[in-house]
Amino acid sequence: MQAKINLYEEFFFSNEWKALHWQLEDQSAIFPSVILITPVRYAVSSEHIRIIQVASIHELMEKYKSSAKQQRDGKPRTSASSGGIKINLT
Repeated sequence: MQAKINLYEEFFFSNEWKALHWQLEDQSAIFPSVILITPVRYAVSSEHIRIIQVASIHELMEKYKSSAKQQRDGKPRTSASSGGIKINLT
């Protein structure tokens, strides 16, 4: 698994990701986090990319529920939502 993380790091250093279609034109480019959803806890690390390991989608939602609520509470709501975590898969 660390070899796969190393490939993500190579992609990070290539800077090719900065020109991909999902980057916002009026903001700084953002490199996506790597999310590993598996009951196996891998001994992987990176100083350059964010790695999140969870056993299930439910655990991911629980892990980030409080931080999403804090962000919502700090910003005025402009539209109704379910209050859940939004994950953009592109």
